[in-house]
Amino acid sequence: MSKTHPPCSVVTTTGGPSSSSSSSPAGGSTSPATVMNVQPEKPQHYTYLKEFRTEQCPLFVQHKCTQHRPFSCFHWHFLNQRRRRPMRRRDGTFTYSPDVYCTKYDEGTGTCPDGDECPFLHRTAGDTERRYHLRYYKTGSCIHETDSKGHCSKNGSHCAFAHGSHDLRSPVYDIREVQVMECQGPSEGGGGGGESGQAASTALIEKILSEEPRWQDNNYVLSHYKTELCKKPPRLCRQGYACPYFHNSKDRRRSPHKHKYRALPCPAVKQSEEWGDPSKCEGAESCQYCHTRTEQQFHPEIYKSTKCNDMQQSGSCPRGPFCAFAHIERPFSSEEPSFPTPSSPPPPPASGPPPCSGRLLQPHQAQDGFRFLFGPFLALCGVMCGGARASG
Repeated sequence: MSKTHPPCSVVTTTGGPSSSSSSSPAGGSTSPATVMNVQPEKPQHYTYLKEFRTEQCPLFVQHKCTQHRPFSCFHWHFLNQRRRRPMRRRDGTFTYSPDVYCTKYDEGTGTCPDGDECPFLHRTAGDTERRYHLRYYKTGSCIHETDSKGHCSKNGSHCAFAHGSHDLRSPVYDIREVQVMECQGPSEGGGGGGESGQAASTALIEKILSEEPRWQDNNYVLSHYKTELCKKPPRLCRQGYACPYFHNSKDRRRSPHKHKYRALPCPAVKQSEEWGDPSKCEGAESCQYCHTRTEQQFHPEIYKSTKCNDMQQSGSCPRGPFCAFAHIERPFSSEEPSFPTPSSPPPPPASGPPPCSGRLLQPHQAQDGFRFLFGPFLALCGVMCGGARASG
């Protein structure tokens, strides 16, 4: 059932829905002159910004909701899943911060002594107040592929990150953040306000590669991606996945060539489908398992082993060289010295048979090879079986 929304002012979300397909993404123009200009929202984005998890599911109250387990309902079922609708006031400030969490909010009961007037983020189930905030919702591209239904393979139909340039939207800024931008000057990587999402993402990556060409080498990416801390101040780096440096512990990656960990997730950190805080693992740096999704996707055993769905569907990928999936048919081969792990076979001996040509054996070739390898064994079995029958 389609919904019609009236145009809204600055006080509400971001200018109401729009049928226009153009959008300025995160990483586009962030100059003070343009960040306060609120762009009309696309109907789908407007619906999520305004209504996602803001009302209780009427079917759940009647014990009839079929999206409870696993929980994928558009509405909230329990109070700690409830999300407040974010708005920007006429003075340019948000009704609640997109970055600073409330210290009074009870994550179990979903209550705060300051109620809906609390100016800080409530850490709701799924962190929905932050992910679906005007400041962040759909302003960055998702690192996961799109399935055959057009949904995120990891987060499903409610993914808060963009799947394709058409799904990107412009971030809405708090006036105080704009004032910080004015003090610092034009944002790096800023482009024209009319840039498409794909163009802005490509321009940002090209800028990084021009400054550090070594990131064009897959072997260098495999060894160094997200292994060093970003030198920019917290929350001021707008590059997201395109930044090859980590910003927090969940974004960090141990170099697999310095720390010999397996491609399997650490059971202390990842429970069910969610990756938790790496500090939960007592093994810390010496743990033999992956602590973050980045560590697993960029592990030598997994990196570039699966085709990139974006490349297959659209012929381009917004992640560029920082994509963990294969963009070409030729399998990726690391030049780094390999190390044995329990989930990988041991390396072949230095001297041995020539490498496999990749061609399938013909039936007569397979039969000849079988006789060559197992002929003596079969002959011995025949003698023993024959002797047993004779003695019987």
